[in-house]
Amino acid sequence: MTVRLGVVGLGWWARFAHLPAIAASPSLELTAVCDTDPSRCSGVPAFTEASQLYASGLVDGVVIATPHTTHHALARAALDTGIHVLVEKPMTTTAAQAWDLVEAASRAGVHLSVGYTGQYTEAAIRVRAAVQEEIGELVCVNGDFSSIMMDLFAGNATYGDPALAAGGQGQAQLTHLVGALTRATGRRAEQVFAYMDNRSLPLDVVNALTFRLAGGAIGTLTATGTVPDGLPTRQRLRYYGTRGMVEHDIQYGTAAIHRGDGTQIRLAPDPSQPAWAKHAPVESFGALIAGHGENHAPGQDAAAAVAIIEAAYTSARTGHPVMIG
Repeated sequence: MTVRLGVVGLGWWARFAHLPAIAASPSLELTAVCDTDPSRCSGVPAFTEASQLYASGLVDGVVIATPHTTHHALARAALDTGIHVLVEKPMTTTAAQAWDLVEAASRAGVHLSVGYTGQYTEAAIRVRAAVQEEIGELVCVNGDFSSIMMDLFAGNATYGDPALAAGGQGQAQLTHLVGALTRATGRRAEQVFAYMDNRSLPLDVVNALTFRLAGGAIGTLTATGTVPDGLPTRQRLRYYGTRGMVEHDIQYGTAAIHRGDGTQIRLAPDPSQPAWAKHAPVESFGALIAGHGENHAPGQDAAAAVAIIEAAYTSARTGHPVMIG
């Protein structure tokens, strides 16, 4: 079965990851694109309005890779048309919008996936099983994300969200960490408290938050976009349970499972394959539409992540803890 895909938004990530993934797969076909400048992708029908693409009958699924403030409207329209959706992260900027997409996908009976690249690795899949089945009661989680983003924020207004008066490191980077957290634990957060620092920019650049998950586990996450040139990006989570702990390096696709009896399992990617599998979200999305495989970044886990990020912005703005209903 050949799965017909359309791409909405032809920015750098679509051109760097999604379009090459479709071109490289014998089971996927790019059949339509939508962009304000459709000439950036020639050879297929091009539309300037997503509604035209959705009504064309040319696609089984769409990849939405536009600025995150536009995700909800574009994804909702596709889902309501009965089209499968892979939307880039963060899925939306508010929890209400995120859960609305989850419900719309359920009503339409179609797949909703999110482009959290790090969740498609073998290490991430194994970490999820270990956290939920092997280390006992989850007690504590901590994680950090450090990257070189400050210069990009300084020159790119698309990261901002007027509704939140925010939208920098939290939505561009911390969302990866939070998405991995909600996927691995299968839990939503109940309470969040956060500090954020803009470092003289109109967007947040440094984030620190504490949270309590359903079931009682507590944790901390930090993120900074101030890493100097030449230093590596770090994206790591650690899960502590009553019978063991798990370390997950999301950036490099490695993990270590430490059991209470002293034994360890170490996981590393196939050295012949890239650790950051940029093609994996589209490949997995196509497989789902074809009727096989697993959704490694489903809408419900991504919506739980959006709720945490939204609460963190609210907490940082008000100076108070935020309860998540």
